[in-house]
Amino acid sequence: MARHPAPLPPATPAVILAREAAAAGVPRQRLLRADMTRVGHGLYRHDAVPGTAWAALGLAEPAHGHSVDVLRALLRRRPEAVLSHETAAHLHGMPLPWRPWLRADRDGALPSTVPPVHLTLPRGTRRIRRDGIMDHRRPLPAEHVTVLHGLRVTTLERTWLDLCSLGSPWQLEDLVAAGDHCLKRPWTPAGRLPPLATPDSLQRTLQQMGRFVGRSAAREAIELVRVGADSPTETQVRLSLIEAGLPEPELQLVIDPSDPRSPEADLGYRSLRLAIQYDGVTHLTPEQQARDARRERYCQERAWLAVRVTHDDRREGFAGLIALVRRRRREFGQG
Repeated sequence: MARHPAPLPPATPAVILAREAAAAGVPRQRLLRADMTRVGHGLYRHDAVPGTAWAALGLAEPAHGHSVDVLRALLRRRPEAVLSHETAAHLHGMPLPWRPWLRADRDGALPSTVPPVHLTLPRGTRRIRRDGIMDHRRPLPAEHVTVLHGLRVTTLERTWLDLCSLGSPWQLEDLVAAGDHCLKRPWTPAGRLPPLATPDSLQRTLQQMGRFVGRSAAREAIELVRVGADSPTETQVRLSLIEAGLPEPELQLVIDPSDPRSPEADLGYRSLRLAIQYDGVTHLTPEQQARDARRERYCQERAWLAVRVTHDDRREGFAGLIALVRRRRREFGQG
């Protein structure tokens, strides 16, 4: 007759460190029973203890593939460490570029995307040499650390600057999109919320960090970061128009500022009476489709041109939109 595993001490976390188990008097053999799963070096998940789902935090599954409880255990193992770089960016809800780390499968077949968990430790502390973890030893002032979802992470501003130090696959466009996210005013049915950060707070944190790898990338990107872009694609539209030699569009453009009920467009040109809206996944909902229809009627009644751009436009580098703006400028005597 099979014996049931001995119960673990009360309040055992969903993921326990081997040393925590030993300190609690749990025999090593207990961690090898069928109800325990090894999830990393010295890390064991107790399958009977419900963990924290990423969805419960309003976040997608991270590319590194680890659970919230694994990250908590890593921070308990190294109390001086904080989650940083792309790991912190995911926790802050920042947009990440497609495709990090390409690693071949054991048989050399299709590569899979497996970025590491990033941890930053103060200088002078010992390194972390574990598969799947990238450690950074850099100055870490207390004002650059916060707690998010119960996890110690770098602040939004410090996280963005850390991203600037990573290099590939982070291109200038990706850094600007992440910076735009920091400054955006989240939309709600009741109105927009205050921004998550400000241009001044980004600049102040940049100055506090002094010299670091990625400083030049940060200085270039920060000049292009703007308040008002709600998604990475909106950032891409703006940057594509600028790169084409066109004037910078206005973001969150209110069609008629004198009308308190006036709809707004993602971006556009008031002097051209041109409103531009990106149709993303959120535009598939009935509520958003109703708002889009109202905006288009509002523009038509006032002799504005309302233009929607889609994923297909994005794939062609927004060439059609760029051509349209140029034609519109000629019609209005501006080019």
